[in-house]
Amino acid sequence: MAEAAVVLNTTAGLTGFITGQARGLTEGLFQVTGFNDARFEKEMPLEMLASPNPLGDRQVVMVRGSQSVDHVYWLRYLRRGKVGATDKKRVCVELLVRFTTFDYVPKAGQGLAPADLTTLADHPMWGISGLSISLMATGRGRNPFNKFNEVGSLVFDTMPVTTGLPHFRINYRVQHQAKTVMGATLALNHNDVGAFLVHSNGLLEIAPGEGRTEKHFRITPLSGRVHDRPSLIGAANAPAGRVAKLAATQIVRSAGQDANALAAHEHANLRVIGFDQLNGPDTLTVDTATVNGVVASADPNGRQGAVRLEYIRNGGVLGKQVRTKIRVLLLLRYTLVHYFTAADGAGNRQVVHRGGAPYASFRNVSLTVLETVAGDPVVVGEDGVKYDIKAIKNRFHETSTLRFGARIEEVDGQPGAQVRVNWRAQHAGVVGKSQSHDDFGDFRLGVDASGNPVLRLLDPRSNKYFTVTS
Repeated sequence: MAEAAVVLNTTAGLTGFITGQARGLTEGLFQVTGFNDARFEKEMPLEMLASPNPLGDRQVVMVRGSQSVDHVYWLRYLRRGKVGATDKKRVCVELLVRFTTFDYVPKAGQGLAPADLTTLADHPMWGISGLSISLMATGRGRNPFNKFNEVGSLVFDTMPVTTGLPHFRINYRVQHQAKTVMGATLALNHNDVGAFLVHSNGLLEIAPGEGRTEKHFRITPLSGRVHDRPSLIGAANAPAGRVAKLAATQIVRSAGQDANALAAHEHANLRVIGFDQLNGPDTLTVDTATVNGVVASADPNGRQGAVRLEYIRNGGVLGKQVRTKIRVLLLLRYTLVHYFTAADGAGNRQVVHRGGAPYASFRNVSLTVLETVAGDPVVVGEDGVKYDIKAIKNRFHETSTLRFGARIEEVDGQPGAQVRVNWRAQHAGVVGKSQSHDDFGDFRLGVDASGNPVLRLLDPRSNKYFTVTS
């Protein structure tokens, strides 16, 4: 796949922005080109982040602060057919848009007075890093879906926008060539352009006025949150202190909070029972080589994340294979936390380590049906909405239940408290169309060797029925 070099956007004098690397995502008849690592630089002049300059003509350098939020959106492109927007699905591409928002603070040593810091604190100066578009794993090997093998392309690129609060604009160009088989026209030529906006508060939206984009794209948030760009400028004039390691020889954790079972989500005779409010321990009591009984508390902020799960049950009766009889889209949300001792008089803290890695746990864990975004009938037509993706599909309206439970557990060799999720699927079956079914399994939310959250499917049944997209 072709990959272009990094392109610096300097043609309009917009220094401090990098528009990323173009990256081919597919090969074959319908080619999709995304990009990765579009970003604001870690050091930016004040006047590029706040206009007009709140400090007048004073030149101040802003640098990346300590706050950040990760964001993941599911972006779905759908080409419905040769006539209008409501024809049957012809081409579909499932994509992920990822980025991180972060705050800016003044670089040290610039002699700013307390009044200057107070002025800057009133301006929401946040940036964007790691902006990328990639293909999403669908679990069925059909991404993109291209029903009639149309020749075409979908290309994304990005550019910075400095009017108002600085942000990125994602442009797209899509082209489909006409498809004719034995004189019958299956699809006409189609060319279109449009744009999305990525804001430094975590919002991904269709650019205002891009009415045609709403006919072809759906945006579903998976991870992160839209925030109000909180400022820490001037919040701590004293040195912030250092963070050192607290190497544990033994850890006793306080009791975590059990998961709260949710009311059933019901659609087409299928009930999904998820959970929320699962929390790891609030505190740890730590023994070390030199001192015992040190108390450490969970980081009140932590790192928010989510995993998209797709449950699919296929199968048939009398040797007939029927695809995707039952499908459920789910979202597992969590906050990954580490544990710190209270700050001393100099503001210094210690983070708990065990086995050479920070001790990790999870809070605010929930598993719910994913709320997908449907098209507006005014935009896509009365029949167009039936081609939008649904969170629950139950082809034969089988009486079914999909149930999840969770608990906090310790795992040998893992540096923290993990989340074990158990599931059970019961389907009544339909005479002559579908067999009855009762199965169960487990998966576990933990961290990998690099300290990043990872969901592991623990048995063959879970691997058979679930597809994980992080």
